[in-house]
Amino acid sequence: MSNTHTPEPPEILVVLAHPDDETFPLGGTLARYAAAGASVRLICATRGEAGIPGLSPDAAGQVREAELRRAATILGLREVRFMGYRDGTLSQAEPEAAIGRLVAVLEELHPRAVITFGPDGISGHPDHVTVGEWATAAFDRAGAAGWGARLFYIAPSEATQQGCGVPPEPHAVGGPVVFIDVGSYLTTKVRAAQCHVSQDPPFKGDPAQEAARLACHEVLRLARPIVAAKGDRVLGDLLEDEVSG
Repeated sequence: MSNTHTPEPPEILVVLAHPDDETFPLGGTLARYAAAGASVRLICATRGEAGIPGLSPDAAGQVREAELRRAATILGLREVRFMGYRDGTLSQAEPEAAIGRLVAVLEELHPRAVITFGPDGISGHPDHVTVGEWATAAFDRAGAAGWGARLFYIAPSEATQQGCGVPPEPHAVGGPVVFIDVGSYLTTKVRAAQCHVSQDPPFKGDPAQEAARLACHEVLRLARPIVAAKGDRVLGDLLEDEVSG
């Protein structure tokens, strides 16, 4: 009898605020790592209840949750979890409770990479800023760097300009950058974006034609572990250690 043990797939945990945050700036990255065999899981703090004018918060949340679940299936996410906070209220929530919940997830999953918003929240949205603060505090409190995990912030880039209207920012907070080549997953990204019908997705045409005009890289900045600045350092990958530059 063989005793060969199949290693568990690497865990990537994504902690964001609203449905569509996973796709418009980041869909190619999530699709790429999911296709490569990583276990990519999303924690979404809200259901986007404030995101559909004319609908009640509960009705809007139901619509946007369904849109997110369809997009997650296309991207290949293993799991979507909701924290149950109301859209637009995160800055008024009790931070210790939220951070504690995220610490428990980190200790449960032991992810190798965590992706969230940095202090800029990409667009400055208070919910984005707050959920990034929670995820960063939870990463530190869980001692995730001790098991080799890395924390990344979504960086303003050509991809965020196309997906969210946020242009590149060379002085974004964080350390070395990682440029994720998503060229082979842009059609998947477009298809996932088009699931978010209520949010007037920026890519409305034929997915293959839309993909042909999109940026081939999505950019993240390393937030943890904190490393000494040394020129324009570039990480080779979310999960690997090589650094160039």
